[in-house]
Amino acid sequence: MKLNEWQFSQRKHLPWKIKLKLTKTRIQEWHDNWGGQVYLSYSGGLDSTVLLHLIRNTLGEEVPAVFSNTGLEFPEIVRFARKAPGAFKEIEPRGKKGKRITYRDVVLNEGYPLVSKETAIKIRKLRHGNLSDRYRNYLLNGDERGSFGTLPKKWRCLLNAPFDTSEKCCDVMKKKPFKKYARETGRVSFVGTTQDESFMREHLYSRTGCNIYDGKTIKSQPMGFWTKQDVLRYVIENDLEICSVYGDIKQSSGGEYYLTGEQRTGCMFCAFGAHLEPEPNRFQRMSVTHPGYYRLCFKPLDQGGLGMDVPLDYLGIPYETWESVGQMRIEDFLKVLP
Repeated sequence: MKLNEWQFSQRKHLPWKIKLKLTKTRIQEWHDNWGGQVYLSYSGGLDSTVLLHLIRNTLGEEVPAVFSNTGLEFPEIVRFARKAPGAFKEIEPRGKKGKRITYRDVVLNEGYPLVSKETAIKIRKLRHGNLSDRYRNYLLNGDERGSFGTLPKKWRCLLNAPFDTSEKCCDVMKKKPFKKYARETGRVSFVGTTQDESFMREHLYSRTGCNIYDGKTIKSQPMGFWTKQDVLRYVIENDLEICSVYGDIKQSSGGEYYLTGEQRTGCMFCAFGAHLEPEPNRFQRMSVTHPGYYRLCFKPLDQGGLGMDVPLDYLGIPYETWESVGQMRIEDFLKVLP
């Protein structure tokens, strides 16, 4: 169901009890429409933890929470996900011959996830796509409709970079394993997408609403109109356990909830949005909290590592180790986590 701009805004600002009721209604409708053949695409992250709790309270313990262990998650997330209550299934990315696919494989075959998914798509298409002259010109210069979809000039340096940029990592490491699971079981998914995630996801939700019954992507996103404040409030009010990497949930003097640890727990090595983070950014924090992963991240590709120093240097994104950020005491370092 396509929503007008005012309808989407209205959903975002619904009274709390009505917002909860609408979400639970969409969960029940999705379950009933598919005769119970549904599952939760579960990441162990904050949003999917809340959605799992909502599903368990609405539908019970039988809906599988399906976790794709990509090898890119925080180790704490993997341990937390495996404690999910009720039915649980762990899957992983594998190639056609059954060999496990790693992030390094994706980097070598597709490229690094840099800047944003929207930008990475444009870079990949311009470098490797079989584009018409009209579409190529649109990506670079816009057309009579304007320049909304063009590649920003500040990222055009990536068109000639000595490495590839791509958004394919998520497709290979997460989407394909879930599609395989859905194909083999006949189940359709719940996903914990919220409107704060990105402009693209907010735009897509406004075009479809919560439950998408047809088209290329059939899914339910019953929290699609929730904000991060909604998610944190739900955790507090329901006394939910969340993964330790998030730290604690506190409340500011103005009444807003915030996390004392990591703000997002997606893939550890992903650089989407890293250029926007204040220091210490995700890679600098990793050097302190997960030094083994940090070393793998910056070990050269030809030595079995991920070679992340090359694209980060190219874009001017800092990733200094513990020693080069001033020999701060760990207690002081943790105080400046976002």
